[in-house]
Amino acid sequence: MKKILGILSLATVLAVASVAFAADGATLYKSCGGCHGADGSKPAGGSAPLKGQKVEEVVKKMQGYADGSYGGAQKKVMENIAKKQTAEDIQALADFISKL
Repeated sequence: MKKILGILSLATVLAVASVAFAADGATLYKSCGGCHGADGSKPAGGSAPLKGQKVEEVVKKMQGYADGSYGGAQKKVMENIAKKQTAEDIQALADFISKL
């Protein structure tokens, strides 16, 4: 019985921790606003504004920056940023950006 309670307690703690540490797109985007604008409407480095882009589009571009297969004038800047993001971070950013 104690083992079962211990396992259930651990599972509960892990579930709560995963929610607590989930990527937050709004928080992640704060570092993007300097170049892309607080509302994503500012073209950065010759790129199209982020505002109005769909989730899939943003994910594809961020993954392309991370693996070096996408990018224009500011490619190196974005590569360095994208490489530091987890898949969950990229998804959270894309979800947030799509709602700008």
